[in-house]
Amino acid sequence: MIRPATPEDMPAIVEIWRRASRLAHPFLDEDIWAARVEEMTRQCLPDCRIQVLDAGGRVVGFAAMRGAHLEALFVDPKAQGYGHGSELMAHVMALSERITLRVFSRNVRAVSFYRRLGFHAYLETEEPASGEPETLMIWTRRRSCRGRG
Repeated sequence: MIRPATPEDMPAIVEIWRRASRLAHPFLDEDIWAARVEEMTRQCLPDCRIQVLDAGGRVVGFAAMRGAHLEALFVDPKAQGYGHGSELMAHVMALSERITLRVFSRNVRAVSFYRRLGFHAYLETEEPASGEPETLMIWTRRRSCRGRG
C-alpha cells in the first residue's frame, strides 16, 4: 500500500536511503554518504512530500517530491527487483503533469529505469559535492489530441 509518510517512518526512510544509495553508487566514497545523512534528515526530506510503500506494516520504499522535482526514489535493497520502484513512480506520475529529477550519470540502472518510464535526458552537469556527472531528466504527461470536426 502506498501512503503518505508519517514522522514515525523517518528513521526507516533514512536507513533505506542510506543502504540503497551505497548499493546504487559504488563509485562514490563512503564519506559522501556519511556527510549526507544529516543533510537528508534535517534539510531535504522535511521539505518534501513523501509517499512510502508499506508492505505489511514495514516501509520498503519511498518517493520524495519537492514541487515537481523528484528528490529521491529508493527501495530497500532486500526488496528490490519486485517492481516496488515502478509502483511508487506510477503513483507519483499519476499525481503529476511534469516531473524533473537528477540522477548520477554513472548509475546506468537508474538512468535506464527512468528512460523506460518515459523520462528524457535534458542536461548533464557536475554534482557539486562529489564532482560526479549527473543527468537532469524530465517527464511530461502526454495529453491526447483528438481531432475536432
